[in-house]
Amino acid sequence: MSIDRRHSPRIEILGRLHGYTVAFDVPVLVREISLGGMSVETEMSLADGAVHEFLLTLGDGSTVELTGRVMHCRQVADLGEPERYVSGIQFVDDQPPAGPPPEGIIERLR
Repeated sequence: MSIDRRHSPRIEILGRLHGYTVAFDVPVLVREISLGGMSVETEMSLADGAVHEFLLTLGDGSTVELTGRVMHCRQVADLGEPERYVSGIQFVDDQPPAGPPPEGIIERLR
């Protein structure tokens, strides 16, 4: 049994939040998100410890840019399927968040 070390519970997104990594222009599908991080699915592996900027499009069409550190990455595709990876991303910021998440991102996903 694994221990959940997250500080904030994650919300399952069910394909409603898409975007891409800014540096690589690689599409991402957000699987889950919380105040402290997110789980993303990509077609390429993201290196553990790397910091990436993600530009995400919300359900109302607005965009938000988030910066996060890759905490882990694992391949999830079955043999013979196109490569797919799931990465755990921890948000990083120069200033600790005070109050609600940036621009009410979680509320706008509901």
